[in-house]
Amino acid sequence: MNPNEITLEQANSITQSIVTKLGYPYQIFSTAASYQEVMNAYERAMQQGRQEGFTPILVPSDDVLEEYLGILKDDGYILEDTLKTELESGEELLQKYYESYTEDMTDLEEFTGVFDDKPTVIDRISAFQRYNYDRHTETIIETILFKVPTTKPWELVAYVPFGGWNECPCVEEMMAICKYWFEKHGAVPVTITHDVMEMRLPAPVAKQDSLQAAKEHFAFTPDRVYQCTQTGTLAEVAACIAVSDIWFFWWD
Repeated sequence: MNPNEITLEQANSITQSIVTKLGYPYQIFSTAASYQEVMNAYERAMQQGRQEGFTPILVPSDDVLEEYLGILKDDGYILEDTLKTELESGEELLQKYYESYTEDMTDLEEFTGVFDDKPTVIDRISAFQRYNYDRHTETIIETILFKVPTTKPWELVAYVPFGGWNECPCVEEMMAICKYWFEKHGAVPVTITHDVMEMRLPAPVAKQDSLQAAKEHFAFTPDRVYQCTQTGTLAEVAACIAVSDIWFFWWD
């Protein structure tokens, strides 16, 4: 056991409920754990999973996600049925969303923009961290490392379901999109909360392909542009994508 790994009995009630609702093998890291400790455990689980047939995912203790899992169960969500769904083309879904979100824009060229500043590099996972702006320090949220019984990374969003509200795609659409990105870029979900998903890639997307990827990020979650950039342009997102091996998605 890692120094700051705790038992289910030692975990908070939200963590206990999420573990019980999902039922997969797990490790739990306390708030005393370091970022590197959690990520080292994730890396070991990735290697172990390739041999034993599972895929890890990090799930912070999240009361909204815990409540949503209960709502899904009450609404009759059945994992087995979801996994049997014939998935649409993730590429076509993203194109459809992009066209829907941009059809009323009067100046697509301005929305695309030009970004000549230094791009933001995303090279760390952030969903299980809490930043203290007064002290300029980061602490760990109590976090569950689930060993999910699938070798298909795009199925993680079905095993730990979220979405289907506001502009957040439903589980089946998320699976299709994650499958497309895995096959095209090798992107794998690393964290899931009720409103955040982070994915990791083997390497950043090539610069010449980054604008198309930025359009897809916008189609997946418009807030990636509207609330997570300084300029509100696709060009800023593209510049970030071209230098980052982590993708960050957030739905407000």
